[in-house]
Amino acid sequence: MAASRMIALAATALLCGCGGGGDEDNLDASNQSVSAEGKAQEGKISFKAPGVDITFSVPKELTVEAKARRDSKVLYPGAILAGMAVAAGEKGGQGGDTDTEVRFKTADPPEKVAAWYHDPARAEGFRLKSERRQGSSFVFTGIQRRDKDPFKASFGPGAGGGTEGRLRTHDSD
Repeated sequence: MAASRMIALAATALLCGCGGGGDEDNLDASNQSVSAEGKAQEGKISFKAPGVDITFSVPKELTVEAKARRDSKVLYPGAILAGMAVAAGEKGGQGGDTDTEVRFKTADPPEKVAAWYHDPARAEGFRLKSERRQGSSFVFTGIQRRDKDPFKASFGPGAGGGTEGRLRTHDSD
């Protein structure tokens, strides 16, 4: 159980960001020095930074216990964390970009997850910038209130029901 708490804590810390004010419109991977988009693999956690490239498998038993907390600001509460990728880089030795992508699953249908993002109660945690439908899937982009870092949540129907998705956040130091 300690390992699952560590995974949840690491994911939460990365999602919260660590700094100051990213570019609100800069979630396009082509505009960044690093990107984790599309790299979160189910059952794996990966970290890539200058001089470090680590991927490890998480025992399946632990992934069912690693859940988003109810007070998460941008990740649907109770969602199971199914995988994570972190990419970090430097800019001239003065900090850099950190891009994080978390795969998640929930038994709730995509429409209920979308309603959570629309709920005015979320205004304290983030501001939505855009929403679009792609068939039966949703894509939301927004800005986290606390640190002004952008995020992108994309999700749709899961293979066995419920919802599967990805949440990407970007921090520019």
